[in-house]
Amino acid sequence: MSLNSALSWEQRKVTELGKIYIGLVTTMTAHYTDEGTLLIRNSDIKDGRFEFGEKPIFLEKSFAMANESRMHQIGDVITVHTGDVGTSAVISENEDKSIGFATIVTRPNKTIIDPSYLCTFLNTERHKKWAVAISTGDGRTNYNLGDYFELVVPVPSIKEQKQIAMFIENLNNLITLHQRKRLSSIQT
Repeated sequence: MSLNSALSWEQRKVTELGKIYIGLVTTMTAHYTDEGTLLIRNSDIKDGRFEFGEKPIFLEKSFAMANESRMHQIGDVITVHTGDVGTSAVISENEDKSIGFATIVTRPNKTIIDPSYLCTFLNTERHKKWAVAISTGDGRTNYNLGDYFELVVPVPSIKEQKQIAMFIENLNNLITLHQRKRLSSIQT
């Protein structure tokens, strides 16, 4: 990718890149169960991945089906609304048909933007600093949907998007591998 190519990237508001909505914002604890529909909370979203801990939370099937319009699809980009605002991950087969609790959901138009590229951009320091700067809250940072709608995303060609996302994913995997090796050598 040349500098001229990067300078010619289109700048588009996130609202032009797909459908955006907020996850369910209602009391759900009465509908928690040990199996059923996976619930994704803001604390489950890490940089490019989900971490549910030893005991993920599930919702009763009947409650989930009553909220079927809010179920995630493969390729949806889920973004932290409260807490580590801006941090994002992409829904894979493992999280397909899950429901988010007060998360920002972007369902990318894949003819315009690659989900992995959008996730990569949302996890950049540039985006996260912007998200924190415009966030509200007293004690916990909140990334309001109206503010998210104002986000401008650099949009190269789909081919470049896929290359960028793959490069960053490979780099992150390499870093993780080296961190594990280092930790292993320290523990022995």
